[in-house]
Amino acid sequence: MATGRRPAVGAEHGRNGAGGRGRSLPRGRTIPEVHIPDRHRYTIAELEQHTAVPARTIRYYISQGLIAPAHGRGPSATYDRDHLLRLQAIVRLKETNAPLDDIKATLAELSDADIAAMLEIETAPPEDRWRRIELHPDIELHVRERAGKRRDYDFERLIDKLVRLTNLELNDYRGSR
Repeated sequence: MATGRRPAVGAEHGRNGAGGRGRSLPRGRTIPEVHIPDRHRYTIAELEQHTAVPARTIRYYISQGLIAPAHGRGPSATYDRDHLLRLQAIVRLKETNAPLDDIKATLAELSDADIAAMLEIETAPPEDRWRRIELHPDIELHVRERAGKRRDYDFERLIDKLVRLTNLELNDYRGSR
């Protein structure tokens, strides 16, 4: 297929899949995106340490919609790299005496990659390292994270797609057994 879209599971066998078991998606529907959480997690105390923004202010920014809510609740709540980037951007924008409403509007228009570029911060590891992703007890994916200032977000999205597609195929494989 030249469209770059993956056909619905079972589409090549008709509407209900090969065995008519009804497990496949109807023809013409795309497979939904799966959210893979960021593997870097921070406590609110760590966010305070990295940004010099008090926990109370961080919670206020969440309540005002400047940053997303934490993952989880209470003492076990965690924050990811995106929270850290956005907090650092808020600190930088507040230095210009911009009102919070303007900061909120600015951040809403920016992707995390745009914010990282705006802040000119290092988001890649300081040296090459290998990340191991276990897809199945018998299958591993090894990905090199290259050293340097700029992360290759397109490459990371490609890796995320590979993981999602592999998981979908493994689920189909398990379901057919």
